[in-house]
Amino acid sequence: MRYYLGIDGGGTKTASVILDEDKRELGRGSGGPCNIATCDDATLATSVKESTESALESADLPMDCRFSAACAGVAGYTAKQRRAEFARIFAESVPANSHRVEPDYVIAYWGATEGEPGIIVIAGTGASVYGRNAEGQSARADGLGYLLGDDGSGFRMALSALRRIIQFERDGIPHLPLSRRILAAIGAFDSDDVVEWLYRDFSPARVAGLMSEIADLANDGDPDSREIMRKAARNLANRSVRYVARLLGADEGDLQIYVSGGIWDASPLYERYFSQAIEGPGGEWKPPPASITINRPRHDSAAGAALLAISSPA
Repeated sequence: MRYYLGIDGGGTKTASVILDEDKRELGRGSGGPCNIATCDDATLATSVKESTESALESADLPMDCRFSAACAGVAGYTAKQRRAEFARIFAESVPANSHRVEPDYVIAYWGATEGEPGIIVIAGTGASVYGRNAEGQSARADGLGYLLGDDGSGFRMALSALRRIIQFERDGIPHLPLSRRILAAIGAFDSDDVVEWLYRDFSPARVAGLMSEIADLANDGDPDSREIMRKAARNLANRSVRYVARLLGADEGDLQIYVSGGIWDASPLYERYFSQAIEGPGGEWKPPPASITINRPRHDSAAGAALLAISSPA
């Protein structure tokens, strides 16, 4: 029996999956952080070993099991030097006939589509889009982080809300539902408090956490929150997704889109606005694709990494 290991290395945790040669899931494991751009070598090695060993235990396989192939998809992949260093750590930590290191969005695509033509649209704290067509050509958009990109992300939505609150105060507009909700969530009273909260202990994930407040308000009909969400979804569709679809030759044909990330689960409005931007009344894609289907991923990213390992030459 041949065994294949898939690893999803994220900024806060590492997930792993073991599949057999028939693509049946045998076990899962987890470990610590595995962002190769921010974690040191010891942390990366520990996280990979912990997740692999716990998956082996879950699958009731020996700790010295040698995999036919192993694939790790990791955050921080664009750090080229660290990528090479992680490849060495990965090979030293996991016995396998072959090792493969990929960006996290690639394994998300494989988990979503099982390698079939389509586009994965990831929108959470950040945002990125990746796809492949039937000829095996691939294309990617965004995933550039909160300073250079992440159009349509939770971070961008939260930042828009904070800016709007400050503008409300400058224009002398009394506190509206958006202002009251966000100010209460961050323990602020006025725009000075907003600025202090934003820059004190700054982190993109902390800011993006306000996405849930915006989503709740939008679900309740708040016009300001809905406008923020509509703009984010429209930007994601018209900038990133349209760009990838055009490169893949899918912008006028049948378009299979798979969506993943916290925004899609926070509010059904986000998906509605996203779909309208592509094919709905007044949509900006002219002409729109012949058909569009928006799906949830078939598997998670760790399983996607294992499927990619199976697809790799042994």
